[in-house]
Amino acid sequence: MASAKAEFPEGVADHGAFQRKFWAAQRIAWIVFGLILVGCLFGAFGRGGYLSRSVTDTENGLVDFPAITRWNAPDDLEVTFAPSQSDRVFFVDARFFDTFSVEGVDPPQKATMVRDGLTGYVFASDPIKPTRITFRLQTQMPGLRTASFGAEGSVAEHKIFVFP
Repeated sequence: MASAKAEFPEGVADHGAFQRKFWAAQRIAWIVFGLILVGCLFGAFGRGGYLSRSVTDTENGLVDFPAITRWNAPDDLEVTFAPSQSDRVFFVDARFFDTFSVEGVDPPQKATMVRDGLTGYVFASDPIKPTRITFRLQTQMPGLRTASFGAEGSVAEHKIFVFP
């Protein structure tokens, strides 16, 4: 049985093998772009989504901070203190200030103190309902950053990735 080979006009070459490789490369690119889009939807590249934030539960409340963020972009760190009769303190270490600059605190802290190499922000607490504090941050340096922060008695080391 004779093989069926396509006849092309004179001067036209068969580029079928190249075309199949090109189509395969296109399909792979579609899959990669689809994965990037899904990653964006879940917050893998910062600014919203499930993966971009991390919440740490402490004995005195919650700390919601950016796990993935962007360089030179504003972000927030939110602290929710449980009701208490006494003032509450939120501590950060020097590495935190290498990663972020604090542009503002809402509501403003009552006082600032330094203890054991940590900077503490002192806030008045409500004895009936939780107190919510928002730190307005600006990222300083890109890369995988490590910083210690948390409420009094539960300061822990956290990793934050800052995209360039």
